[in-house]
Amino acid sequence: MKIVTYASAARFGKYLSVPAGTDFAKTPFPSTLDQDLRKVFPLPGGSQDFQPGDTRLLDSDDIIRQITEKGYATHTANITVSFGSRF
Repeated sequence: MKIVTYASAARFGKYLSVPAGTDFAKTPFPSTLDQDLRKVFPLPGGSQDFQPGDTRLLDSDDIIRQITEKGYATHTANITVSFGSRF
């Protein structure tokens, strides 16, 4: 499934994924959609091919399931980096 992922312009780490070619102006997102995802910008790289069982930072199976069920997927991705001391 080819999808495009958009990042929230309001809150770092929140994302909205839709099938490639989705026209936001013609997509009736529900009123319950997270307000932070009302203003988004596309991530660099354009569409990506997601397949069930893919190993990647995002949960491909969950994103595909959400898109199949409701036409879009909402998700988060946070990377935590910690540095330790060996002294």
